[in-house]
Amino acid sequence: MNIDIPIEEFKPLIKSIASNFYGVEYNDLYQAGVLGLIQAYKNYKSDGKTKFSSYAYKYIFGEMYNYMLSAKALKQNRDLLKLTKLIEKTNVYLTQSLGKVPTTLEIAKYLNIDPNLINMAISSTYSILSLDSESDNDSSLYNTIKDDKENKLDYLDLKWSVDNLEEPYKSIIKLRYFNDYTQQEVAKKLKLTQVMVSRYEKKSLNDLYQHLH
Repeated sequence: MNIDIPIEEFKPLIKSIASNFYGVEYNDLYQAGVLGLIQAYKNYKSDGKTKFSSYAYKYIFGEMYNYMLSAKALKQNRDLLKLTKLIEKTNVYLTQSLGKVPTTLEIAKYLNIDPNLINMAISSTYSILSLDSESDNDSSLYNTIKDDKENKLDYLDLKWSVDNLEEPYKSIIKLRYFNDYTQQEVAKKLKLTQVMVSRYEKKSLNDLYQHLH
């Protein structure tokens, strides 16, 4: 990020704010904090009353809080997917053992878990898989880029819109849709987490859609 910000100077502040969060990797929180610091630096205008550290606090805390929510949601989704796979294996085993398709109660009794948890896991997992499928296979912007090359004016309008995105949004979109990078590759190149890349990508796509439509 080509912004001259004294990040080292504000490391203690970022570390202090990160101490308010639990169950999340410190390095990921730190990266989120740096992004918040950058946003604060861009928007800060001294009025002679508010210190920059006080102004930056809400930005740093906000980025960390949003990351924490994303990370916890991702963990919950993974846990639900694991549970659903276990339920599916149990269903196959009991079908063979009982000679019939087991009921939810029978599966719950075998796994020693609440039957309601089974219903929740299955219904939630279908939603998760649906959302992941839309995210992973979402080629709308790619198709727009591809098709708009045939229409020079539309393509230039799209390219102008992407070029006018702020960092790291611009770099993420260019790497993802113009260079065909995966989210994991983008995260590694920009030194972000994959969760952050996913969140920023969705925001950028929404902003571009609003502009182009």
